[in-house]
Amino acid sequence: MSPEFLLQKFGYLAVFIGTFLEGETILVMAGFFAERGYLEIFTVMLVACLGAFCGHVFWFWLGRTQGVRLLERFPKMKKHFGKGIRMFERYGAPAIFITQWLYGLRVTCAVIIGISRISLLKFLLYEALTCTIWAIVIGSLGYYFGRAVERLLGRAAHIEKWGLLLLVIVGLGIWGYRKWKDRREDQPS
Repeated sequence: MSPEFLLQKFGYLAVFIGTFLEGETILVMAGFFAERGYLEIFTVMLVACLGAFCGHVFWFWLGRTQGVRLLERFPKMKKHFGKGIRMFERYGAPAIFITQWLYGLRVTCAVIIGISRISLLKFLLYEALTCTIWAIVIGSLGYYFGRAVERLLGRAAHIEKWGLLLLVIVGLGIWGYRKWKDRREDQPS
């Protein structure tokens, strides 16, 4: 199956699921493929916004309903809890905005916000605004990355395949590095 077929068939669903969980890598790739004509950039941004928003609301709800039990189950999350709860309760809306841009900590932050005393309405309003801005900025970066590749190399069929492979390799490299770093931090000295 060609990348075009997969993107036309499953592209927006992949964007939704990817942004529900974390997001940057899938959103940059979707922006790149939107520039190549396989997806529509405004739909990519809308789906990414909805995926990120739904994901954060889910993790917020989990923090609100499961609270400290969730922290006991996931020690890495507990490590960030004390500072995080004070930051969210002290700064509120700006802290909600900033967490959207913290790669690898968004899930933890949404759980901590759920545990905090921040109101549901405040969280929903600021999260909707933040997810919208995030989807536009990151989607645009992927789109203009694709445009830059086109200008540098011209339209060539093999570029899409190599570009996708490169993005997948970079994404896996980042993921692997984070896993290695997390394991290293968890080992007693």
